[in-house]
Amino acid sequence: MRYSIMLQIVTGMTIILLGAAGLFAWLQNRTPAVKPIGAPSASIAIGSQV
Repeated sequence: MRYSIMLQIVTGMTIILLGAAGLFAWLQNRTPAVKPIGAPSASIAIGSQV
């Protein structure tokens, strides 16, 4: 009985830690959505005559 509870706790913690590691790896490897410095913002470009 105790072994079963311990196994469930260890399995749950392992799944949580693997999920956190996967999320952290995804955050580190994604490309940032940064616009160029000279690009006009959407709010300015909507009302202007370009």
